[in-house]
Amino acid sequence: MFRNKTKASILRSRPSLHQVKQTHARAVVSGHHGPSTLLHLLSLLSLSSPRYALSLFTSIPSPTVFAFNTLIRHFPPSLSLSFYSSMRRRFLSPNQHTFTFLLHSCTKHVNVNAGVQVHAHVIKFGYACHVFVRNALIHLYSECSRVGSSKRVFQEDTLCRDVVTWNSMLVALLRNGGIRCAEKLFGEMPERDVVSWSTMIMGYVQNGLFQDGLECFRDMREKGVRPNEAILVTLLSVSAQLGLLGYGRFVHSTIVDMRFPITVRIGAGLVDMYAKCGCVEEARTVFDGMVQRDVWTWNAMICGLASHDRAREALVLFRRFIDEGFVPGNVTFVGVLNACSRAGLVGEGRYYFKLMVDGYGIQPEMEHYGCMVDLLARTGLVHEAVRLIEGMAVAPDPVMWATLLEACKLYGFVEMGEKIGNRLIQLDPNHDGHYVQLAGIYANARKWEDVVRIRGLMNERIASKVAGWSLIEVLGGVHRFVAGDREHKDSSDIYKMLETIGLRIPEAGLLAVTS
Repeated sequence: MFRNKTKASILRSRPSLHQVKQTHARAVVSGHHGPSTLLHLLSLLSLSSPRYALSLFTSIPSPTVFAFNTLIRHFPPSLSLSFYSSMRRRFLSPNQHTFTFLLHSCTKHVNVNAGVQVHAHVIKFGYACHVFVRNALIHLYSECSRVGSSKRVFQEDTLCRDVVTWNSMLVALLRNGGIRCAEKLFGEMPERDVVSWSTMIMGYVQNGLFQDGLECFRDMREKGVRPNEAILVTLLSVSAQLGLLGYGRFVHSTIVDMRFPITVRIGAGLVDMYAKCGCVEEARTVFDGMVQRDVWTWNAMICGLASHDRAREALVLFRRFIDEGFVPGNVTFVGVLNACSRAGLVGEGRYYFKLMVDGYGIQPEMEHYGCMVDLLARTGLVHEAVRLIEGMAVAPDPVMWATLLEACKLYGFVEMGEKIGNRLIQLDPNHDGHYVQLAGIYANARKWEDVVRIRGLMNERIASKVAGWSLIEVLGGVHRFVAGDREHKDSSDIYKMLETIGLRIPEAGLLAVTS
């Protein structure tokens, strides 16, 4: 009677270590600590107290394969292999679970040498065609960067495969950087589940093929496969990075159509996507409609408002963030200081910078200094910005000096601009923008000889420059352009439109500043 109640109570719940020990003690005192009870206790203790489990295991007179498998499953490879050896010395025959647990243990601890030994025993005992064991072998070799071995196991028996087998091979190829091989394998799969689709989408994203990942998601939806949260969050992040509003809205519509719960992660992804795609009102609507929010959600909204020149709203939201008990971090203050910078709020910027350091003990990073330098430079406080840079705990990057150089050009600080411009050219002699900025300062000061000298220096030092590209989304398609591009199928129409725009600009009374 006690034995049945003990087993049932253990299996129904998730007892603590203390409760398991109490149950064990009661079983011993009552004399109902037979093999069946001990095996169930062993299974629970292997997770919470390996040492206690080992002690319990040694008290079993004739441990079964199940008992050995339980220990093999939860111990590191060195001990797992020792238990396996002990099992064999007792002339107990391993089963499919034995090898699956052994291989998982080797995979978890990335022990390919032990895994190869286990593989040899898999073949010896005739389990090479068992699908669970084969999947564990493919996964082991994949984790240990032995994709060739994964392929050989995969190809050994074409009839002994399930969707997990294909998924494991897909992961192995992607882990090795073989995106096109993975793409081919994905096309050959007889059956795909959500893991197959998510693996392929993640593979595209990790290899920088963002548009392919988004198209893969579209195909997935057309085939009626329900996505998981990881896919949705990843694709929202991709849409945000590339500014692809159409794709972001498609992901959002999928979430709505499928009545997918707006979790904290999905909500933060939507807020970030809409803000970075220029739709700050939609970002705010999502934010206000969320039942729960974490720090990242607040950060996304504060940074989004700041980047859209809605500084006052961003600062009000920050104070609300504090009032609700959240603790700001590095990213939060980047958003706050960026808001102050864009709005020229010098007093507020100084206050929040001091609050960050003295109030929350956050050491300023390059982004925080960058916001402050930009704020001071925008408002003509160039000398204060220089003092801030010179007092930084980290070495300033060229972007900060370039910000100051632009301010020197704007406010006519020729002498300081000359010093900063020459320093920038020394720091990064291959960046053409620095030469152009310095030449602009000389031009404003009508130092034409210096303009010619700097332009000549730029032509000498920068023989070739990698062209930057632009990306736009039109009617669901993504188009890439570089300067002077003639490869686009509509390039002739594009250049005709550029000519028309060039003619209309002067007609509208807008004149180029050529100095």
